[in-house]
Amino acid sequence: MIKKILLISLFFRIFIALLGEHGDVINYMWWAKDLYANGLNGFYERSIANAMPPTYPPVISYIFWLTSYAHRILWLFFWNVNLRIDLFPSNLIFWLESDKGWYFVNKLPSILADTGMILILYKLVKGIKGKKEALAAALIFAFNPVFWYNSGLWGQTDSIYGIFLLLSVYFLYKNNRYISVLFYFLSVLTKPTAFFVAPVFIFFWLRRINLKQLILNTIMVICITLLLYYPFHPDGTIFWVYDFYIKSLGGELDYIVANAFNLWGLVFGFDNVSVNTKFLGIPAQTLGYLLFILSTGVLFITWGFRKYNIKTMLIMSAIVSFLAFMFLPMMHERYFYPVLLFLTPTAAIYFNERKPYYLLSAVHFINLYHFWWVPRVELFVVLFSNRLMEIILILSGFAILIWYIRRFKQVYV
Repeated sequence: MIKKILLISLFFRIFIALLGEHGDVINYMWWAKDLYANGLNGFYERSIANAMPPTYPPVISYIFWLTSYAHRILWLFFWNVNLRIDLFPSNLIFWLESDKGWYFVNKLPSILADTGMILILYKLVKGIKGKKEALAAALIFAFNPVFWYNSGLWGQTDSIYGIFLLLSVYFLYKNNRYISVLFYFLSVLTKPTAFFVAPVFIFFWLRRINLKQLILNTIMVICITLLLYYPFHPDGTIFWVYDFYIKSLGGELDYIVANAFNLWGLVFGFDNVSVNTKFLGIPAQTLGYLLFILSTGVLFITWGFRKYNIKTMLIMSAIVSFLAFMFLPMMHERYFYPVLLFLTPTAAIYFNERKPYYLLSAVHFINLYHFWWVPRVELFVVLFSNRLMEIILILSGFAILIWYIRRFKQVYV
């Protein structure tokens, strides 16, 4: 059964990948072309025509570098087939050379990461609960629209850092601390969104390691970070890495909200409002960080450090990511990804969590659709761009967040 789920999910996403693409994949295409033509050294300092300056950490850049070579290999393969087989459709060569061909190839790592996560979720939930629940987790993730819409249609890279996050949880569950730490920091070095769950992950790790292991883990992380960044900036790598990562944490835009159904979308709407705009007499950016820190602190106090099992870690990671999305400044809609990722196994394990999970998925799916409008249906454009509907959807998100916090206190603690 799991093999069928994997194959159907893979081919479905490949099909979806041919139907559309977000403007983000234009950046990815030009970044990949530049990496192929000019190499890794100096990539982050180069002015790349037709694209925004690269701001992602190194793992994504390595992936685009590899997809540029994959594109070349595919082209050479089909070109040689075309020369040897008269009936071969030559238009496939022209399509592969086109922008759409590049978009498709650059989507493949995210699609493959999705496929990998289905298998990891299956193995994780099977170990925690049983085969029936494991198949439910695989099915939920495989066909939940928020996941295939993000990777297959949009062409985003959230599933790449997502698979590293999930592997980190899986290996911590298997009590392999070094591998767990390695995968967590690979997720951080893929996309800073992985930092949302840092308080939970660090706490669970610290409970399972001694001082010697902590020192070795720290050395390992520093060495891996420097090794990954070194090819991009061989001179003064240590100081350059620090400066680069601080800048990348700031994001691409300086707005309090970027189409995220959260507190700031509720208060200010979705116009370009500066992060320094005051709310209740306090700069919104400062207030957002305070609300996240306070709410996360209250959650840890509520927990009381009484249960340390993998289910507690999953729900804690989901709720902390949820709080980050709802309160922190400069949130994009995609930053909600880890919430539903961590809630997928708990929804499979606990049947009565599935309805709120599906409702939350629907709200997030509308948020992904909001302002992109692909596929464009005028009725939905009018409905979901209505300010009253936006407010209802955001308040629904808050209501579900409160439900999960109460659920956490009643079942997981």
